[in-house]
Amino acid sequence: MEKKKRNRRGIWLSCCTLAVCLAGLTACRTSRSAAPEPDPLPPGAHSASSLRPKSGAARPVGVSSPVVYIYKTKQDYSRLVPVLMDETRTRIVSYPAPTDLKTNGRLAYPTPLEGGYWLDNRGISPRAAFLSYTFEEYSQLKEPPAMEEMMERIVDKDPFTFIRACGRRADYKDIVGELNEYIRKNLLK
Repeated sequence: MEKKKRNRRGIWLSCCTLAVCLAGLTACRTSRSAAPEPDPLPPGAHSASSLRPKSGAARPVGVSSPVVYIYKTKQDYSRLVPVLMDETRTRIVSYPAPTDLKTNGRLAYPTPLEGGYWLDNRGISPRAAFLSYTFEEYSQLKEPPAMEEMMERIVDKDPFTFIRACGRRADYKDIVGELNEYIRKNLLK
């Protein structure tokens, strides 16, 4: 009889432990409908919240917004069209249509920030390269150039001296002002 009590108690404790573990796992699971926000800085640079916008309001679930990139380049490429390269930087994997270079009827040049930084307005990433086409020239084409021509017109396959993701555009109230404040406070280094 004593042995049966110990077996029941052991089974009961095992079931309770399992229930507590499952409840803990369920509580810690993130919602699948909410997309995770990228950390704006690489590990070890600053805390994940150091470049988060001050708005305090969380982005509503399901709202998509482009990642904000700020960068510096070896030379001034601000008027040149960016394309995205593969990881080996031997092939163009994404390029704009001529009509993609305008936002609200205006060419989407990068915005100058303090300290020689630029705020991307076109959709670059760390794998971007720049073509010798200016925004004006490219936007007047009827269709994108052939891939071979674009490859020949790359002026720099590795143009960045600095590039960093800084959260999502929808999280900023005054993106230029807030980014300039981060630059002034030296939070990017």
